[in-house]
Amino acid sequence: MPFYHRPPADRGPLRPRSPMAAGQAACTPTAAELAEAAGVGYAVVDLETTGLSPMTDSILEVALVLTDAAGRVDRSWSTLIDPGAGVDVGPTHIHGLVAEELIGAPGFDEVADLLVADLAGRAVVAHNARFDVGFLTQALGVRGMLDRGARVPRVCTMEWARHFMTTPSRRLTTCCEVAGVEIGRHHNALDDALAAAGLLRHYLAVGAQRGEEPVAWARALVEARRFTGWHWDAARARVGVERLTVRTTPGAERARPELESEEPRR
Repeated sequence: MPFYHRPPADRGPLRPRSPMAAGQAACTPTAAELAEAAGVGYAVVDLETTGLSPMTDSILEVALVLTDAAGRVDRSWSTLIDPGAGVDVGPTHIHGLVAEELIGAPGFDEVADLLVADLAGRAVVAHNARFDVGFLTQALGVRGMLDRGARVPRVCTMEWARHFMTTPSRRLTTCCEVAGVEIGRHHNALDDALAAAGLLRHYLAVGAQRGEEPVAWARALVEARRFTGWHWDAARARVGVERLTVRTTPGAERARPELESEEPRR
């Protein structure tokens, strides 16, 4: 069940600040570091899962949208994931997936090398990165494909929402509506990843109009260039391409629970 926090009456509602305002953006990189990070692209990821816990729940669908440094899409892919026999697929009313649809899809092991190969050298982007990167960190870490304790360089389009626009909610659907970004069927992983990539482009455009230089999350790009925590097998990555299995059913309309709870109820 989502957790909702109601602030004390005398303090008023708590409002999330942008990462920059909250001091989460590290010190501005030096000119040499910016030159080193020039051209670093993005890997926009979205996952559909059986639940909210990376420790106890399973990934059911992976989507990845690869972009250049300007946010322009280079390529994308998605696949269903068979979580294994007897695993409850969880809230079908949210992600729209049923167990029968996952039969014949690859297990996560079969596409993990492809996923890591495409993540390497890029800043990972997600809308609510704590959720998606949390699942990736767990799933790849236990397989020895991500160094233990490594922090994946990331950009969260949810956390940065109010730095770049005025929005009543940081939910993906609301942010896309405010920014004029097209979104397909919510909770179809590829549609959501493409939507997050659209938000990324919007943020980059707004930042450029404001004269923000370097980009607000420049430190993440430097970290992505230097990150050596990924490990994969190139041959297995090539085989993984052949195992991709795209979903045939749409996603669901309802918002993900933890996004519903990211602001207090009024």
